Amino acid sequence: MARVRAFSSEGSAALVERALREAGGVRAGGPPKLDAATGAKQSDGVYGYMHMDSWDLLWSVTAKAALAADLLRTQQMLSIIPGLLAVSRKTTLVRSLRDTFGEAAWGIVPRSFKLPDELDDWGAWVARNPSRDTGLWMLKNNKQASGGWGVVEVATEEGRGRRMPPTAALHRRARGTGLRLVRTAEAFSACFEAVSRPDLPPGMRLYRWYLAQQYVTTPMLIDERKFGVRLWVLVPDVAPLRIFVHTRGLVLFSSHRYDAEQLSGDPDGGPPPGHVTNYAQNENGDVWSLAQLAAHLGQAAWGKLWHAMCRSTAAAFAAALPRCAEVMATVAPPSHSCFQFFGLDFLVDATGRPWLLEVNATPSMKVEHSDPATAALILSQKWPATRDMVALLGLGAERFDLAAAGRSPDRSSPAYAEEELHRRGGFVPLLHLFPSPPASSTPEAAAGAGLLRPLPWSREDRALREWCRASRAYQQAAAEVPVAAGL
Repeated sequence: MARVRAFSSEGSAALVERALREAGGVRAGGPPKLDAATGAKQSDGVYGYMHMDSWDLLWSVTAKAALAADLLRTQQMLSIIPGLLAVSRKTTLVRSLRDTFGEAAWGIVPRSFKLPDELDDWGAWVARNPSRDTGLWMLKNNKQASGGWGVVEVATEEGRGRRMPPTAALHRRARGTGLRLVRTAEAFSACFEAVSRPDLPPGMRLYRWYLAQQYVTTPMLIDERKFGVRLWVLVPDVAPLRIFVHTRGLVLFSSHRYDAEQLSGDPDGGPPPGHVTNYAQNENGDVWSLAQLAAHLGQAAWGKLWHAMCRSTAAAFAAALPRCAEVMATVAPPSHSCFQFFGLDFLVDATGRPWLLEVNATPSMKVEHSDPATAALILSQKWPATRDMVALLGLGAERFDLAAAGRSPDRSSPAYAEEELHRRGGFVPLLHLFPSPPASSTPEAAAGAGLLRPLPWSREDRALREWCRASRAYQQAAAEVPVAAGL
């Protein structure tokens, strides 16, 4: 019987807990952040990494789960993969894609520049490419769901001073300040916006913005409103790398019609509601299922969009492999002990092209909406994805019974991958979409494959790729596309 611990909050983990209980798990701890009776913040003593003997599986937010990675024991499982911050932070997602694919990265994510390090590169690009500049840039910080500060600068007598990372005490969430939409002419001065805080040491400044990203000014509109697509992606392991995307998902609409000329409307200076499609800022907005979007677009156009989103997803996680391999080698968790469930946000432009905007390391699985019918729709999408995640990972009681007996399931790559296919439910595998491993791991071979750097594909990765090509079951699973509603 699996002992499961450390849910981040009652609402966000309710579906996960339900799925684990149905699989035979027993909750071993992890109360919500706030005490139900008093509303007071819970003591840090309830976190799972402080109670390593009390659980078999730890499901927690990334920061707290990471603290358990160094302490993992054989047969324990953890809901994060160390090193995949290489895609789940805005700046590292961009860097991973750019360092791997070069200019081709800007066909996956909008062209982006890290601030303030690449300020000169940004200015030079705008000067050289006036016809390719959309005229608008989105300034972003590095926190998900809007929050966080930027770079700390220490003033010196010589002038600008040296940059240093913020301390934990200063690196706090700033609600409502996560985005700023600006015209190119104003962008360079806006990116130096600093945070004024009475508790800052003398001479220290916090810059708000981490990233300048070219704004997609011609989004696809439905009833004059922008929308974003949320896909759920499961990475069961990185040795070898395997990725699955679920056929359920959400289409989140902005709460107001899109007006390209209206750049501000938020009291904190953020974009107006017509420009924003994320759940945090439109939690009671209109929501569709992927099947409804497919019905609206038509199955042919939807199929093209689906496959493009799948290719971008596979490229993003493949690009994270170099950094992920470094971190995993340092942390050295037990084999097959780490998995992660992600939420990927795409914007679709007027031509039907998807743009990957964000990879959420701890996607919200709450079911909340002011309209009961919409809440039911959200549940109908989130619950199958959550249930299928638990099934694909093989988190039933028998897995942990084997562990208690000192035995492990067969983890040989093709055999285990075939079992995952049988357990996948609505998940679709994306292994065939990874960049093809070149004959060798040299920079020259990588360049011949269209990559700027070699990807650390292991012998197991290569064997798994061969199996994908030979397996009819895999090919059938990989060909699945969410079907339009009513078909």
